[in-house]
Amino acid sequence: MVDIDYKKEKIGQILLSRDIITKEQLEEALDAQRNTGEKLGEILIKKGFISDETLVELISFQRGFESVDLNKIQDKIDPSVANIISKDFEYKRKIFPFKLTDNTLYVAMVDPRDINVIDEIRLLTGYNVKPYISTAKTIDNIIRLYTSDDYSLREVQEIIKDEDFTVGKDVGEITEKNSLIRLSNQIILKAVSLRASDIHIEPQEKNCTVRFRIDGVLQKIKDVPKTVQRLLISRYKIMGGMDITESRLPQDGRSSINFRSRVIDLRLASIPTVYGENITIRILDKDESVFDLKKAGMDDDDIPKYLKMIGLPHGSIIITGPTGSGKTTTLYASLNKIANIKKKIFTIEDPVEYRFPTVMQVQVNLKIDMSFSKALRAFLRSDPDIILVGEIRDLETAKIAMEASITGHLVLTTLHTNDAPSSLTRLMEMGIDAYVISAAVSCIVAQRLVRALCTNCKKEVDVPVLSLNKDIRSILKGEKIYKSDGCKRCNFTGYMGRTGIYSVLIVSNKIREMILEGKSVDVINDVAREEGMRTLLEAGAYKVAEGITSLEELYRVVF
Repeated sequence: MVDIDYKKEKIGQILLSRDIITKEQLEEALDAQRNTGEKLGEILIKKGFISDETLVELISFQRGFESVDLNKIQDKIDPSVANIISKDFEYKRKIFPFKLTDNTLYVAMVDPRDINVIDEIRLLTGYNVKPYISTAKTIDNIIRLYTSDDYSLREVQEIIKDEDFTVGKDVGEITEKNSLIRLSNQIILKAVSLRASDIHIEPQEKNCTVRFRIDGVLQKIKDVPKTVQRLLISRYKIMGGMDITESRLPQDGRSSINFRSRVIDLRLASIPTVYGENITIRILDKDESVFDLKKAGMDDDDIPKYLKMIGLPHGSIIITGPTGSGKTTTLYASLNKIANIKKKIFTIEDPVEYRFPTVMQVQVNLKIDMSFSKALRAFLRSDPDIILVGEIRDLETAKIAMEASITGHLVLTTLHTNDAPSSLTRLMEMGIDAYVISAAVSCIVAQRLVRALCTNCKKEVDVPVLSLNKDIRSILKGEKIYKSDGCKRCNFTGYMGRTGIYSVLIVSNKIREMILEGKSVDVINDVAREEGMRTLLEAGAYKVAEGITSLEELYRVVF
Protein backbone atom coordinates (compact mmCIF):
# COMPACT_ATOMS: atom_id res chain seq x y z
CA MET A 1 0.00 0.00 0.00
CA VAL A 2 1.30 3.40 -0.98
CA ASP A 3 1.33 6.07 1.73
CA ILE A 4 -0.32 9.29 0.68
CA ASP A 5 1.02 12.65 1.81
CA TYR A 6 -2.34 14.32 2.41
CA LYS A 7 -0.74 17.72 3.01
CA LYS A 8 0.36 17.79 -0.64
CA GLU A 9 -2.81 16.30 -2.12
CA LYS A 10 -5.83 18.31 -3.26
CA ILE A 11 -9.09 18.10 -1.31
CA GLY A 12 -10.82 16.05 -4.03
CA GLN A 13 -8.05 13.46 -4.14
CA ILE A 14 -7.99 13.13 -0.34
CA LEU A 15 -11.75 12.55 -0.22
CA LEU A 16 -11.50 10.04 -3.04
CA SER A 17 -8.62 8.15 -1.43
CA ARG A 18 -10.54 7.95 1.85
CA ASP A 19 -13.61 6.61 0.04
CA ILE A 20 -15.65 9.54 1.32
CA ILE A 21 -16.79 10.35 -2.22
CA THR A 22 -16.85 8.37 -5.44
CA LYS A 23 -14.97 9.12 -8.64
CA GLU A 24 -18.29 10.00 -10.33
CA GLN A 25 -19.18 12.46 -7.56
CA LEU A 26 -15.77 14.10 -7.84
CA GLU A 27 -16.12 14.44 -11.64
CA GLU A 28 -19.61 15.93 -11.22
CA ALA A 29 -18.29 18.47 -8.72
CA LEU A 30 -15.32 19.38 -10.92
CA ASP A 31 -17.64 19.95 -13.89
CA ALA A 32 -19.76 22.27 -11.74
CA GLN A 33 -16.64 24.09 -10.57
CA ARG A 34 -15.56 24.73 -14.16
CA ASN A 35 -18.97 26.29 -14.87
CA THR A 36 -19.47 28.34 -11.69
CA GLY A 37 -15.94 29.05 -10.42
CA GLU A 38 -16.98 28.10 -6.88
CA LYS A 39 -14.64 26.32 -4.51
CA LEU A 40 -14.74 22.54 -4.83
CA GLY A 41 -15.45 22.00 -1.14
CA GLU A 42 -18.51 24.28 -1.24
CA ILE A 43 -19.87 22.44 -4.30
CA LEU A 44 -19.42 19.04 -2.63
CA ILE A 45 -21.32 20.30 0.44
CA LYS A 46 -24.13 21.78 -1.68
CA LYS A 47 -24.56 18.53 -3.56
CA GLY A 48 -24.68 16.63 -0.28
CA PHE A 49 -21.62 14.52 -1.06
CA ILE A 50 -19.84 15.60 2.17
CA SER A 51 -20.72 17.45 5.38
CA ASP A 52 -19.37 20.79 6.57
CA GLU A 53 -17.59 19.06 9.42
CA THR A 54 -15.79 16.68 7.06
CA LEU A 55 -14.47 19.56 4.96
CA VAL A 56 -13.29 21.47 8.04
CA GLU A 57 -11.48 18.40 9.35
CA LEU A 58 -9.67 17.86 6.05
CA ILE A 59 -8.68 21.51 5.52
CA SER A 60 -7.50 21.75 9.12
CA PHE A 61 -5.31 18.66 8.65
CA GLN A 62 -4.15 19.51 5.13
CA ARG A 63 -3.22 23.16 5.65
CA GLY A 64 -2.24 23.25 9.29
CA PHE A 65 -5.03 25.54 10.56
CA GLU A 66 -6.59 24.95 13.94
CA SER A 67 -10.32 24.31 13.91
CA VAL A 68 -12.93 25.56 16.37
CA ASP A 69 -16.39 24.22 17.17
CA LEU A 70 -18.30 27.39 18.00
CA ASN A 71 -21.30 25.39 19.23
CA LYS A 72 -19.22 23.86 22.02
CA ILE A 73 -17.79 27.17 23.24
CA GLN A 74 -20.79 29.48 22.75
CA ASP A 75 -21.37 29.83 26.51
CA LYS A 76 -17.80 31.19 26.83
CA ILE A 77 -18.08 33.77 24.03
CA ASP A 78 -18.12 37.37 25.22
CA PRO A 79 -20.93 39.17 23.31
CA SER A 80 -18.88 42.37 23.26
CA VAL A 81 -16.17 40.53 21.30
CA ALA A 82 -18.77 39.07 18.96
CA ASN A 83 -20.00 42.59 18.23
CA ILE A 84 -16.60 44.06 17.40
CA ILE A 85 -17.40 43.62 13.69
CA SER A 86 -20.75 44.38 12.04
CA LYS A 87 -23.05 41.45 11.34
CA ASP A 88 -23.22 42.38 7.64
CA PHE A 89 -19.45 41.96 7.35
CA GLU A 90 -19.56 38.66 9.27
CA TYR A 91 -22.29 37.20 7.07
CA LYS A 92 -20.67 38.40 3.85
CA ARG A 93 -17.16 37.15 4.68
CA LYS A 94 -18.30 34.09 6.65
CA ILE A 95 -16.26 34.98 9.72
CA PHE A 96 -16.99 35.26 13.45
CA PRO A 97 -14.76 36.79 16.21
CA PHE A 98 -15.05 34.65 19.33
CA LYS A 99 -12.16 35.58 21.63
CA LEU A 100 -9.86 38.50 22.42
CA THR A 101 -6.64 38.30 24.43
CA ASP A 102 -4.12 41.11 24.73
CA ASN A 103 -3.96 42.49 21.19
CA THR A 104 -5.02 39.34 19.31
CA LEU A 105 -8.52 38.67 17.96
CA TYR A 106 -9.41 35.01 17.42
CA VAL A 107 -11.65 34.62 14.36
CA ALA A 108 -13.51 31.62 13.01
CA MET A 109 -13.38 31.55 9.19
CA VAL A 110 -14.58 29.30 6.40
CA ASP A 111 -11.36 30.04 4.52
CA PRO A 112 -8.51 30.96 6.89
CA ARG A 113 -6.18 31.25 3.88
CA ASP A 114 -7.96 34.42 2.70
CA ILE A 115 -5.31 37.03 3.46
CA ASN A 116 -7.50 39.85 2.09
CA VAL A 117 -10.26 39.17 4.62
CA ILE A 118 -7.73 38.87 7.46
CA ASP A 119 -6.26 42.25 6.46
CA GLU A 120 -9.77 43.77 6.39
CA ILE A 121 -10.46 42.49 9.91
CA ARG A 122 -7.12 43.86 11.11
CA LEU A 123 -7.90 47.31 9.66
CA LEU A 124 -11.45 47.34 11.03
CA THR A 125 -10.52 46.37 14.59
CA GLY A 126 -6.89 47.38 15.04
CA TYR A 127 -6.08 43.92 16.45
CA ASN A 128 -3.80 41.14 15.22
CA VAL A 129 -5.86 38.27 13.79
CA LYS A 130 -5.46 34.55 14.53
CA PRO A 131 -7.67 32.59 12.08
CA TYR A 132 -9.43 29.34 12.94
CA ILE A 133 -11.33 27.17 10.51
CA SER A 134 -15.04 26.49 10.98
CA THR A 135 -18.04 25.61 8.84
CA ALA A 136 -20.21 28.17 7.04
CA LYS A 137 -23.33 26.67 8.61
CA THR A 138 -21.95 26.94 12.14
CA ILE A 139 -20.77 30.52 11.57
CA ASP A 140 -24.16 31.58 10.17
CA ASN A 141 -25.97 29.97 13.11
CA ILE A 142 -23.76 31.59 15.73
CA ILE A 143 -24.12 35.02 14.07
CA ARG A 144 -27.92 34.63 14.21
CA LEU A 145 -27.66 33.60 17.83
CA TYR A 146 -25.79 36.78 18.68
CA THR A 147 -28.52 38.93 17.14
CA SER A 148 -31.22 37.25 19.22
CA ASP A 149 -32.73 38.02 22.61
CA ASP A 150 -29.99 35.96 24.33
CA TYR A 151 -27.79 39.05 24.32
CA SER A 152 -30.51 41.72 24.45
CA LEU A 153 -30.01 43.02 20.93
CA ARG A 154 -33.76 43.07 20.51
CA GLU A 155 -33.85 45.44 23.48
CA VAL A 156 -31.24 47.54 21.69
CA GLN A 157 -33.49 47.69 18.63
CA GLU A 158 -36.39 48.85 20.78
CA ILE A 159 -34.23 51.61 22.29
CA ILE A 160 -33.29 52.79 18.81
CA LYS A 161 -36.98 53.18 17.96
CA ASP A 162 -37.50 55.35 21.05
CA GLU A 163 -37.95 59.03 20.21
CA ASP A 164 -35.43 59.96 22.92
CA PHE A 165 -32.68 58.65 20.65
CA THR A 166 -34.16 59.76 17.34
CA VAL A 167 -31.90 62.16 15.47
CA GLY A 168 -32.75 64.42 12.55
CA LYS A 169 -31.72 63.61 9.01
CA ASP A 170 -29.28 66.52 9.03
CA VAL A 171 -27.30 65.12 11.96
CA GLY A 172 -25.50 62.46 10.00
CA GLU A 173 -25.81 59.15 8.22
CA ILE A 174 -26.05 56.04 10.38
CA THR A 175 -25.39 53.39 7.79
CA GLU A 176 -24.47 50.43 9.96
CA LYS A 177 -27.21 47.83 10.21
CA ASN A 178 -25.79 46.33 13.38
CA SER A 179 -28.17 47.37 16.15
CA LEU A 180 -25.55 47.95 18.80
CA ILE A 181 -23.41 50.14 16.54
CA ARG A 182 -26.48 52.13 15.54
CA LEU A 183 -27.46 52.68 19.17
CA SER A 184 -23.99 53.83 20.23
CA ASN A 185 -23.80 56.21 17.26
CA GLN A 186 -27.27 57.57 17.81
CA ILE A 187 -26.51 58.41 21.43
CA ILE A 188 -23.47 60.42 20.31
CA LEU A 189 -25.26 62.14 17.45
CA LYS A 190 -28.21 62.97 19.70
CA ALA A 191 -25.80 64.53 22.19
CA VAL A 192 -24.13 66.59 19.47
CA SER A 193 -27.48 67.75 18.11
CA LEU A 194 -28.51 68.86 21.62
CA ARG A 195 -25.21 70.79 22.02
CA ALA A 196 -24.06 68.53 24.87
CA SER A 197 -20.47 68.84 26.01
CA ASP A 198 -20.33 65.41 27.70
CA ILE A 199 -22.09 62.04 27.58
CA HIS A 200 -22.25 59.94 30.75
CA ILE A 201 -23.02 56.21 30.54
CA GLU A 202 -23.67 55.38 34.19
CA PRO A 203 -24.19 51.79 35.42
CA GLN A 204 -26.80 51.50 38.17
CA GLU A 205 -27.94 48.51 40.20
CA LYS A 206 -30.90 47.60 37.98
CA ASN A 207 -30.32 49.58 34.79
CA CYS A 208 -27.87 51.87 33.02
CA THR A 209 -28.51 55.63 32.83
CA VAL A 210 -27.56 57.88 29.92
CA ARG A 211 -27.06 61.53 30.85
CA PHE A 212 -25.92 64.52 28.78
CA ARG A 213 -24.26 67.66 30.12
CA ILE A 214 -26.04 70.46 28.27
CA ASP A 215 -25.05 74.08 28.91
CA GLY A 216 -23.07 72.96 31.94
CA VAL A 217 -25.93 71.08 33.62
CA LEU A 218 -26.44 67.30 33.59
CA GLN A 219 -29.77 66.09 32.19
CA LYS A 220 -31.06 62.53 32.31
CA ILE A 221 -31.89 61.29 28.82
CA LYS A 222 -32.75 57.64 29.18
CA ASP A 223 -32.46 54.46 31.23
CA VAL A 224 -31.37 51.44 29.18
CA PRO A 225 -31.73 47.82 30.34
CA LYS A 226 -28.97 46.39 32.48
CA THR A 227 -28.49 43.64 29.90
CA VAL A 228 -27.50 46.22 27.28
CA GLN A 229 -24.95 47.89 29.57
CA ARG A 230 -21.93 45.70 28.90
CA LEU A 231 -22.51 45.68 25.14
CA LEU A 232 -22.81 49.47 24.99
CA ILE A 233 -19.77 50.11 27.18
CA SER A 234 -17.66 47.62 25.21
CA ARG A 235 -18.68 49.31 21.96
CA TYR A 236 -17.51 52.72 23.24
CA LYS A 237 -14.25 51.22 24.49
CA ILE A 238 -13.65 49.75 21.04
CA MET A 239 -14.39 53.15 19.46
CA GLY A 240 -11.85 54.78 21.75
CA GLY A 241 -9.16 52.16 21.10
CA MET A 242 -9.29 50.92 24.70
CA ASP A 243 -8.75 47.37 25.92
CA ILE A 244 -12.20 45.78 26.31
CA THR A 245 -10.74 42.87 28.25
CA GLU A 246 -9.58 45.21 31.04
CA SER A 247 -12.42 46.37 33.29
CA ARG A 248 -10.57 46.84 36.59
CA LEU A 249 -8.49 49.91 35.73
CA PRO A 250 -9.34 53.39 34.34
CA GLN A 251 -8.62 53.89 30.63
CA ASP A 252 -8.58 56.77 28.16
CA GLY A 253 -9.26 56.84 24.44
CA ARG A 254 -10.04 59.05 21.46
CA SER A 255 -12.35 58.86 18.47
CA SER A 256 -14.13 61.20 16.05
CA ILE A 257 -17.34 61.53 14.05
CA ASN A 258 -18.53 63.64 11.14
CA PHE A 259 -21.34 66.05 11.94
CA ARG A 260 -22.79 68.50 9.42
CA SER A 261 -19.63 68.53 7.30
CA ARG A 262 -17.28 69.08 10.22
CA VAL A 263 -15.26 66.75 12.42
CA ILE A 264 -16.20 66.31 16.08
CA ASP A 265 -13.46 64.83 18.28
CA LEU A 266 -14.46 62.52 21.12
CA ARG A 267 -12.39 61.97 24.24
CA LEU A 268 -13.46 58.84 26.12
CA ALA A 269 -12.66 57.78 29.67
CA SER A 270 -13.69 54.65 31.55
CA ILE A 271 -13.59 54.08 35.28
CA PRO A 272 -14.68 50.96 37.20
CA THR A 273 -17.60 51.35 39.64
CA VAL A 274 -19.45 48.87 41.86
CA TYR A 275 -22.12 48.34 39.17
CA GLY A 276 -19.82 48.25 36.14
CA GLU A 277 -17.68 50.61 34.11
CA ASN A 278 -18.70 54.26 33.85
CA ILE A 279 -17.99 55.79 30.44
CA THR A 280 -17.63 59.55 29.97
CA ILE A 281 -17.40 60.96 26.45
CA ARG A 282 -16.19 64.55 26.08
CA ILE A 283 -17.39 66.14 22.84
CA LEU A 284 -14.82 68.49 21.31
CA ASP A 285 -15.94 70.70 18.42
CA LYS A 286 -13.20 71.27 15.85
CA ASP A 287 -15.05 74.23 14.33
CA GLU A 288 -12.57 77.14 14.48
CA SER A 289 -15.39 79.65 14.88
CA VAL A 290 -15.79 78.57 18.52
CA PHE A 291 -12.34 80.02 19.25
CA ASP A 292 -13.40 83.64 18.93
CA LEU A 293 -13.20 86.00 21.91
CA LYS A 294 -16.24 87.99 20.81
CA LYS A 295 -18.37 84.89 20.26
CA ALA A 296 -17.11 83.46 23.55
CA GLY A 297 -18.68 86.45 25.31
CA MET A 298 -15.77 88.78 26.13
CA ASP A 299 -17.01 92.37 26.42
CA ASP A 300 -16.22 94.91 23.69
CA ASP A 301 -14.36 97.06 26.23
CA ASP A 302 -12.17 94.17 27.40
CA ILE A 303 -11.23 92.69 24.01
CA PRO A 304 -8.85 95.53 22.93
CA LYS A 305 -7.11 95.48 26.31
CA TYR A 306 -6.70 91.71 26.22
CA LEU A 307 -5.50 91.66 22.61
CA LYS A 308 -2.87 94.23 23.51
CA MET A 309 -1.62 91.98 26.32
CA ILE A 310 -1.37 88.82 24.20
CA GLY A 311 0.36 90.87 21.51
CA LEU A 312 3.27 91.66 23.83
CA PRO A 313 6.58 89.85 23.15
CA HIS A 314 6.92 88.65 26.75
CA GLY A 315 5.05 88.28 30.03
CA SER A 316 2.60 85.83 31.56
CA ILE A 317 -1.11 85.78 30.68
CA ILE A 318 -3.04 83.81 33.31
CA ILE A 319 -6.59 82.53 32.71
CA THR A 320 -8.24 81.54 35.97
CA GLY A 321 -11.46 79.89 37.06
CA PRO A 322 -12.85 76.54 38.23
CA THR A 323 -13.02 73.39 36.09
CA GLY A 324 -15.54 73.79 33.29
CA SER A 325 -15.38 77.58 33.16
CA GLY A 326 -14.07 77.76 29.58
CA LYS A 327 -10.39 78.45 30.28
CA THR A 328 -9.16 76.16 27.51
CA THR A 329 -11.45 77.84 24.98
CA THR A 330 -10.02 81.24 25.93
CA LEU A 331 -6.46 79.91 25.57
CA TYR A 332 -7.26 78.49 22.14
CA ALA A 333 -9.02 81.71 21.10
CA SER A 334 -5.86 83.58 22.14
CA LEU A 335 -3.68 81.22 20.09
CA ASN A 336 -6.07 81.64 17.19
CA LYS A 337 -5.36 85.39 17.29
CA ILE A 338 -1.60 85.39 17.68
CA ALA A 339 -0.43 82.23 15.88
CA ASN A 340 1.32 82.93 12.58
CA ILE A 341 4.20 81.64 10.49
CA LYS A 342 6.63 84.17 11.98
CA LYS A 343 6.31 82.86 15.53
CA LYS A 344 7.48 79.61 17.07
CA ILE A 345 4.79 78.35 19.43
CA PHE A 346 4.95 75.35 21.78
CA THR A 347 2.12 74.03 23.95
CA ILE A 348 2.08 71.44 26.73
CA GLU A 349 -1.47 70.23 27.43
CA ASP A 350 -3.29 67.52 29.35
CA PRO A 351 -4.75 66.46 26.98
CA VAL A 352 -4.39 68.16 23.58
CA GLU A 353 -8.00 68.95 22.75
CA TYR A 354 -7.62 70.84 19.46
CA ARG A 355 -4.83 70.71 16.94
CA PHE A 356 -3.46 73.94 15.46
CA PRO A 357 -1.43 74.17 12.26
CA THR A 358 2.11 75.59 12.74
CA VAL A 359 1.84 75.09 16.53
CA MET A 360 4.02 72.41 18.15
CA GLN A 361 1.71 70.71 20.62
CA VAL A 362 2.85 68.22 23.27
CA GLN A 363 0.65 66.08 25.50
CA VAL A 364 1.40 65.30 29.14
CA ASN A 365 2.29 61.63 29.59
CA LEU A 366 3.24 60.74 33.14
CA LYS A 367 3.91 57.11 32.16
CA ILE A 368 7.07 58.28 30.42
CA ASP A 369 7.69 61.20 32.80
CA MET A 370 6.54 63.83 30.29
CA SER A 371 5.24 66.41 32.76
CA PHE A 372 4.45 70.12 32.41
CA SER A 373 7.76 71.11 33.96
CA LYS A 374 9.84 68.67 31.91
CA ALA A 375 8.25 69.83 28.66
CA LEU A 376 8.76 73.49 29.64
CA ARG A 377 12.48 72.97 30.12
CA ALA A 378 12.70 71.32 26.71
CA PHE A 379 10.74 74.18 25.11
CA LEU A 380 13.19 76.78 26.41
CA ARG A 381 16.01 74.97 24.61
CA SER A 382 14.06 75.05 21.33
CA ASP A 383 13.95 78.78 20.57
CA PRO A 384 10.25 79.50 21.31
CA ASP A 385 8.45 82.83 20.98
CA ILE A 386 5.22 81.79 22.70
CA ILE A 387 4.60 78.98 25.20
CA LEU A 388 1.20 77.71 26.29
CA VAL A 389 1.11 75.75 29.55
CA GLY A 390 -2.23 73.97 29.98
CA GLU A 391 -2.20 74.39 33.76
CA ILE A 392 0.18 75.41 36.53
CA ARG A 393 -0.15 72.62 39.06
CA ASP A 394 3.07 72.72 41.05
CA LEU A 395 5.89 75.00 42.15
CA GLU A 396 8.40 73.72 39.59
CA THR A 397 6.08 74.42 36.65
CA ALA A 398 5.19 77.83 38.07
CA LYS A 399 8.87 78.80 38.51
CA ILE A 400 9.85 77.81 34.97
CA ALA A 401 6.81 79.53 33.46
CA MET A 402 7.48 82.77 35.36
CA GLU A 403 11.17 82.74 34.51
CA ALA A 404 10.37 82.11 30.83
CA SER A 405 8.09 85.14 30.72
CA ILE A 406 10.81 87.31 32.26
CA THR A 407 13.45 86.12 29.80
CA GLY A 408 11.64 87.23 26.66
CA HIS A 409 8.83 84.71 26.06
CA LEU A 410 5.08 85.16 26.07
CA VAL A 411 3.54 82.52 28.35
CA LEU A 412 -0.17 81.67 28.37
CA THR A 413 -1.39 79.45 31.19
CA THR A 414 -4.23 78.69 33.63
CA LEU A 415 -4.77 78.55 37.39
CA HIS A 416 -7.66 77.50 39.62
CA THR A 417 -8.71 80.54 41.67
CA ASN A 418 -12.02 82.32 42.34
CA ASP A 419 -11.11 85.72 40.87
CA ALA A 420 -8.28 87.52 39.10
CA PRO A 421 -6.50 89.19 42.09
CA SER A 422 -6.47 85.86 43.99
CA SER A 423 -4.13 84.42 41.35
CA LEU A 424 -1.34 86.67 42.65
CA THR A 425 -1.60 85.31 46.20
CA ARG A 426 -2.02 81.77 44.85
CA LEU A 427 1.36 82.04 43.12
CA MET A 428 2.90 83.35 46.34
CA GLU A 429 1.41 80.47 48.31
CA MET A 430 2.96 78.06 45.80
CA GLY A 431 6.37 79.54 46.63
CA ILE A 432 6.99 82.12 43.88
CA ASP A 433 8.75 85.27 45.12
CA ALA A 434 6.81 88.53 44.94
CA TYR A 435 9.47 90.22 42.79
CA VAL A 436 9.23 87.39 40.21
CA ILE A 437 5.42 87.66 40.08
CA SER A 438 5.63 91.45 39.77
CA ALA A 439 8.05 91.21 36.85
CA ALA A 440 6.42 88.26 35.09
CA VAL A 441 2.63 88.63 35.19
CA SER A 442 1.09 90.99 32.63
CA CYS A 443 -2.59 90.11 32.67
CA ILE A 444 -5.00 87.89 34.59
CA VAL A 445 -8.43 86.94 33.27
CA ALA A 446 -11.00 85.37 35.58
CA GLN A 447 -13.97 83.78 33.86
CA ARG A 448 -17.16 81.77 34.22
CA LEU A 449 -19.71 80.32 31.83
CA VAL A 450 -23.36 81.30 32.27
CA ARG A 451 -26.32 79.79 30.44
CA ALA A 452 -27.95 82.06 27.88
CA LEU A 453 -31.71 82.55 28.03
CA CYS A 454 -33.77 80.92 25.31
CA THR A 455 -34.87 83.80 23.06
CA ASN A 456 -38.06 81.92 22.21
CA CYS A 457 -39.51 81.74 25.71
CA LYS A 458 -37.71 84.21 28.01
CA LYS A 459 -40.05 86.48 30.00
CA GLU A 460 -39.57 89.83 31.66
CA VAL A 461 -39.68 89.78 35.46
CA ASP A 462 -40.08 92.60 37.96
CA VAL A 463 -37.14 92.66 40.37
CA PRO A 464 -37.07 95.34 43.10
CA VAL A 465 -33.79 97.29 42.96
CA LEU A 466 -33.22 96.99 46.71
CA SER A 467 -33.27 93.19 46.45
CA LEU A 468 -30.28 93.29 44.12
CA ASN A 469 -26.71 92.86 45.30
CA LYS A 470 -25.35 96.33 46.14
CA ASP A 471 -22.45 95.95 43.69
CA ILE A 472 -24.78 95.65 40.69
CA ARG A 473 -27.71 97.88 41.61
CA SER A 474 -26.41 100.79 39.56
CA ILE A 475 -25.88 98.55 36.53
CA LEU A 476 -29.37 97.03 36.58
CA LYS A 477 -31.35 100.05 37.76
CA GLY A 478 -34.00 100.82 35.13
CA GLU A 479 -33.01 97.82 32.98
CA LYS A 480 -35.34 95.04 31.87
CA ILE A 481 -34.56 91.77 33.62
CA TYR A 482 -35.63 88.46 32.13
CA LYS A 483 -36.11 84.99 33.56
CA SER A 484 -36.14 81.50 32.11
CA ASP A 485 -39.52 79.98 31.31
CA GLY A 486 -39.05 76.87 29.16
CA CYS A 487 -40.33 75.66 25.82
CA LYS A 488 -39.88 72.75 23.42
CA ARG A 489 -37.05 74.53 21.59
CA CYS A 490 -34.87 74.64 24.74
CA ASN A 491 -36.06 71.26 26.04
CA PHE A 492 -38.04 73.14 28.71
CA THR A 493 -34.93 74.33 30.52
CA GLY A 494 -35.35 78.02 29.68
CA TYR A 495 -31.77 78.23 28.42
CA MET A 496 -30.11 77.73 25.06
CA GLY A 497 -26.31 77.80 24.86
CA ARG A 498 -23.72 79.45 27.11
CA THR A 499 -21.67 82.60 27.11
CA GLY A 500 -18.65 83.74 29.08
CA ILE A 501 -18.33 86.47 31.67
CA TYR A 502 -14.83 87.89 32.09
CA SER A 503 -12.94 89.93 34.63
CA VAL A 504 -9.77 91.32 33.01
CA LEU A 505 -7.03 92.55 35.36
CA ILE A 506 -4.17 94.42 33.67
CA VAL A 507 -1.10 94.40 35.94
CA SER A 508 -0.18 98.10 35.92
CA ASN A 509 2.93 99.66 37.45
CA LYS A 510 0.92 100.59 40.52
CA ILE A 511 -0.27 97.01 41.00
CA ARG A 512 3.31 95.76 40.51
CA GLU A 513 4.43 97.98 43.36
CA MET A 514 1.59 96.68 45.52
CA ILE A 515 2.66 93.09 44.84
CA LEU A 516 6.21 93.94 45.95
CA GLU A 517 4.83 95.62 49.06
CA GLY A 518 2.76 92.53 49.90
CA LYS A 519 -0.61 94.27 49.79
CA SER A 520 -3.71 92.16 50.38
CA VAL A 521 -5.98 90.82 47.65
CA ASP A 522 -8.78 93.18 48.67
CA VAL A 523 -6.56 96.24 48.32
CA ILE A 524 -5.28 95.09 44.91
CA ASN A 525 -8.88 94.35 43.86
CA ASP A 526 -9.98 97.91 44.76
CA VAL A 527 -7.12 99.47 42.78
CA ALA A 528 -7.77 97.19 39.79
CA ARG A 529 -11.43 98.27 39.77
CA GLU A 530 -10.38 101.90 39.87
CA GLU A 531 -8.21 101.20 36.84
CA GLY A 532 -11.10 99.66 34.88
CA MET A 533 -11.40 96.00 35.93
CA ARG A 534 -14.92 94.65 36.25
CA THR A 535 -15.57 91.91 38.78
CA LEU A 536 -17.23 88.73 37.57
CA LEU A 537 -20.47 89.82 39.25
CA GLU A 538 -20.38 93.18 37.46
CA ALA A 539 -19.51 91.59 34.11
CA GLY A 540 -22.43 89.19 34.55
CA ALA A 541 -24.77 92.01 35.51
CA TYR A 542 -24.18 93.62 32.11
CA LYS A 543 -25.19 90.31 30.50
CA VAL A 544 -28.38 90.38 32.60
CA ALA A 545 -29.06 93.98 31.54
CA GLU A 546 -28.66 92.98 27.90
CA GLY A 547 -31.21 90.18 28.35
CA ILE A 548 -28.62 87.50 27.61
CA THR A 549 -28.88 85.63 30.90
CA SER A 550 -30.99 85.64 34.05
CA LEU A 551 -30.20 86.98 37.50
CA GLU A 552 -30.70 83.50 38.98
CA GLU A 553 -28.14 82.02 36.58
CA LEU A 554 -25.62 84.76 37.38
CA TYR A 555 -25.97 84.18 41.12
CA ARG A 556 -25.70 80.37 40.60
CA VAL A 557 -22.39 80.72 38.79
CA VAL A 558 -20.71 83.56 40.69
CA PHE A 559 -21.67 82.84 44.30
